[in-house]
Amino acid sequence: MLVKLLSNKHIHLLAFIFFYLFLIYEYVYFVIPYFEDKGFMMVPEIKKIIIGLLLFAVLSLKIFLLRQPSHFIYALSLFAGMSFCIPSIIMYQFGGITPLIPIFSIVFIVFLTSRYLNIPSIKSAHIKFKDQKYILLFLTVLLIIPFVITYGISFNKSVFSFGKEIYEVRAIAKLHSNIFTSYFFGALTKVLLPSLIIYGLIRKNKLLWISGIILMLYIFMINPHKSVFLSIFVVIAFYFFKDYRTKAGTIVLGIIMLLLVTTVFTKFTGNILPESIFVRRMFFLPVYISDYYFTFFNDNQLYLSHSMLNPFLEYPYDMDPAMLMGKHIYNNPLTSCNTGIIGDGYMNFGIIGCFVFTFITAIILRFLDALNMHHSFFGISFLYLVLFLNSALFTILLTHGGLFYMLIGIFFLKNTNSELK
Repeated sequence: MLVKLLSNKHIHLLAFIFFYLFLIYEYVYFVIPYFEDKGFMMVPEIKKIIIGLLLFAVLSLKIFLLRQPSHFIYALSLFAGMSFCIPSIIMYQFGGITPLIPIFSIVFIVFLTSRYLNIPSIKSAHIKFKDQKYILLFLTVLLIIPFVITYGISFNKSVFSFGKEIYEVRAIAKLHSNIFTSYFFGALTKVLLPSLIIYGLIRKNKLLWISGIILMLYIFMINPHKSVFLSIFVVIAFYFFKDYRTKAGTIVLGIIMLLLVTTVFTKFTGNILPESIFVRRMFFLPVYISDYYFTFFNDNQLYLSHSMLNPFLEYPYDMDPAMLMGKHIYNNPLTSCNTGIIGDGYMNFGIIGCFVFTFITAIILRFLDALNMHHSFFGISFLYLVLFLNSALFTILLTHGGLFYMLIGIFFLKNTNSELK
């Protein structure tokens, strides 16, 4: 019964509408009262509210009523719609941000779900699933050696308090980092170790999935990014349910339940921290920061001068864009304010960059869909979608292991959906 409800698209649509209305309530009655002094504004206009409703209607039509290329893409587009499109529409309606952000968030959904964006079947050498564990283990050991050499065997349990200790340990880790730990971090925590966990669960191999979790916790203790810790729960949660529409329903239900729980928690305890982290930090802050990118880099684009092309192009600032925006927004250059593909595209090439970067991201996600990976690995693709909505495109591909994931997908995970049936 639960599976049938979770996979029902009509229920998804009703929940989507409920989420939109509830998030409006949260912006007006939570974000503004508590965080107006942090820059969030309340400047509603009838014209903008009507335009926002039309944008929401177009978004809903594209996700729910028009045919999707696959259930995999449906699940991703549903999450992108809830996590970025709806908050950007609301902040345009009530917060005075540029309309370009909600428009391009919907453009991304249009590209992602387009039936004309067909990726051909990938032909390559493929390692049989039953023979993969030794190579995955070898790659994991090879990539984790630099961390052990650099940081030793550290079990810093204080980071599990999720307080200021996290930032202190992370600052120390950054001082000792090197090119290997910097570039292997994403490949390990976003690709190899999650793959090892899921592989172990599929094959009922306790040694593999327990080893994967222990190594994820080890990396979290030496370089504590909360996303690493949460990734363990995300990849395991998406291991369950065979159908992508059921996974999509799990996303919708999970988000709404967390929204309700944090709201009730604030009402009964007066502690706004959980609601602030979930509502303000997850939904509205990324949009707020993106709007600053549009303002700051208006007619002042970087043209990828802060990238691997830096030796050939002159970068005009003395700090990277995330730190520059931290200084601009919070008057604190130590605060890193990253943006997703829309803000990143505008920062580099203006409106054309928004089109190009959202299109490239859609191609990457459709490429992952074309690999026909086993549904149990969906959590890894989900984590990368979260990155695309919150980080720069080429940073994701090079530093966060995006290209590495595509290679692992081609040689290890391709057609596992058919192989494991």
